[in-house]
Amino acid sequence: MSIDKRNFLRLSQKACAPFLAFVVIGYFIYHSIQGDRGILAWLRLQDRLSTHQQQLTEVTKTRKALEAKISCLRPESLDRDLLDQRVRLQLGYTHPDEIVILTLEEPSQESKEKSQESGK
Repeated sequence: MSIDKRNFLRLSQKACAPFLAFVVIGYFIYHSIQGDRGILAWLRLQDRLSTHQQQLTEVTKTRKALEAKISCLRPESLDRDLLDQRVRLQLGYTHPDEIVILTLEEPSQESKEKSQESGK
């Protein structure tokens, strides 16, 4: 063998171990950032967690408000004003001396589209 080939073989043998170590370390670094349990996945989970916690607080507030209203309608603690309000809304009852003002609601987008289609 010539000297150049021997030098090349020695250099390649010496460089093989560091190269393999570099590849293995690179593999683990890549997967610790991009993998299923990596840093980016953790950040996505934290974002989802904060979104769900906000939704939970909103739903909890709504539930407490509804529970407070419902507790006023129970037979043990009947709130006559709330009962009167519910009867008026559901059944449309009014007192004879009351003035009723009717408001026209804005038509929904679907009804606008239907009326345009029927007009064509």
